[in-house]
Amino acid sequence: MADKTDLSFTGLTDEQAQELHSVYMSGLWLFALVAVVAHIATYFWAPWF
Repeated sequence: MADKTDLSFTGLTDEQAQELHSVYMSGLWLFALVAVVAHIATYFWAPWF
């Protein structure tokens, strides 16, 4: 178990924080990709310009 001195204010070790960050960034990229595809599809269906 991790010693209390290596924990940040979140209670995560550095390795856990880095893993959480990588998972979060993967989800963010996936969300952004879906949003871009949805905007392009909507523009082809009903152009707003």
